Amino acid sequence: MSILKDRDLNSFIKKEVINGSKQVKGKKVAIAEILDNTLISLPVKSIYDMNEKIKECYFFIVKNNAKQPKFRYFLTISLANNSSDLMVQLAKEFALKNRLKLIQYSIYPKTLRIQLLSIKEIKEIEEYNDSIEILKEARKNFRKKLVMLKDFVENK
Repeated sequence: MSILKDRDLNSFIKKEVINGSKQVKGKKVAIAEILDNTLISLPVKSIYDMNEKIKECYFFIVKNNAKQPKFRYFLTISLANNSSDLMVQLAKEFALKNRLKLIQYSIYPKTLRIQLLSIKEIKEIEEYNDSIEILKEARKNFRKKLVMLKDFVENK
């Protein structure tokens, strides 16, 4: 990404995304990423709760290990407030099909809840609105599968 594009994205993030969103206070756990079969830790600089704009949506600003760009931006949506292997299996197919990543992450570490988040990296301004729609669809698809599973268990 060129430096000019990086500045445009930074301006867009500050004006359109962060403005009006509430920053999550407290310590933040790093996000792990596998790159070339090596586990890399990406320190989370800040998290913004975008619940006012998009239900169960958060925006992560993460320090980049590479020199450019300095920060990476991730749009996330909470699929489940308590994550488990079962929840991951229910969300996995849609995530793979739509190039989303799933992470188990505690946004509010004091509550000791590990949420299941569907996460999409934003590299260009044009990706932002499409990413929101894909993440909303991921949540809708996941909730639909949960209801189907609940109905199946109740009817057995």
